[in-house]
Amino acid sequence: MHIIITLMICIVISFLFTKFAKKLKLSAVIGLIIAGIVMGSPLLTLFIEPNTGVILDLGSLGLVFLMFLAGMEVSFDMLKKEEKDSLIVGSLATIVPFLMGFVAFLFLGFSCLTSFTVGICMSITAEATTSLVLLELNKLKTRIGSLMLESGIIDDILGISLFVFVVYLFTGNFTTREVITLVLSVAGFGIGIIVNKFLGREHEKINYLENFLMIFVIPFFFISLGVYFSLKSLTLNPLLLIIIVVIAMTGKIAGVMLAGPLIKLPLNKLYLVGWGMNSRGAVGLAVAFIALKIGLLDSTLYSGLVFMTLITTLIFPFIIRRMVEKYPDIME
Repeated sequence: MHIIITLMICIVISFLFTKFAKKLKLSAVIGLIIAGIVMGSPLLTLFIEPNTGVILDLGSLGLVFLMFLAGMEVSFDMLKKEEKDSLIVGSLATIVPFLMGFVAFLFLGFSCLTSFTVGICMSITAEATTSLVLLELNKLKTRIGSLMLESGIIDDILGISLFVFVVYLFTGNFTTREVITLVLSVAGFGIGIIVNKFLGREHEKINYLENFLMIFVIPFFFISLGVYFSLKSLTLNPLLLIIIVVIAMTGKIAGVMLAGPLIKLPLNKLYLVGWGMNSRGAVGLAVAFIALKIGLLDSTLYSGLVFMTLITTLIFPFIIRRMVEKYPDIME
């Protein structure tokens, strides 16, 4: 009986935070991240601790379905519109923050594999968050809007591929529980792409499925994140936290700006695309979560990366709205 009450409380708290985020015109991911951190706080951890194992198992399931929904945002038909430009922007927006994170954390004394993982977490983009904001602004089908999303798709595919590679290097096999979860997550991402191709993102049954997963399954992934999140670790090393956030944000924008001479786009538009790709969202969290569980990240780095994801996801909507209001034609 206690487990049922605990699960219901987790679902209700996640639902309320999601609704609150939407009321503030923020991404549902923001509400779920904060709900997860709240549920992972010491006071509530004591309440859910007897059922932590069940919640973590449900969190792994939530991760797989979250990656499925992320894959649903990927449309290969869209890639044909700005194929060359998105390939250039997406590649540079992955490589530059990855290299900056990798080199910086090697310099700070972390291992090669840990630095590699941090770089991957910094390189990933959340096009789901981006598409939501662009849809609200009625800018989804503009040239810049398409470039943001298409580049984000390439970004995610490259980032996930790199992470699969580094996990194999670290574990030497794909048989541990966490690595099986990763394989299932990658499979979920691929199935999401296929379902989007043949059924379409707006299919009625897909909408029902997404609503069900967002309310009853996916919140447990974010609660699992919260169980491992340590607010105390952030205060113990604030300099490391600042380094993570600054490198992640500047690396992404710098990567996009470097594409300028190759795609012949004005600097202000490239700058906007850079901010559009700065939101890390759920895929970055998934990578950090699995990396923590298999020992590639410690609690301090993991908490810093979760905080970075929260900050970058929060900032993007305000930046793009302000730039679109100031320069109405900037998305064309």
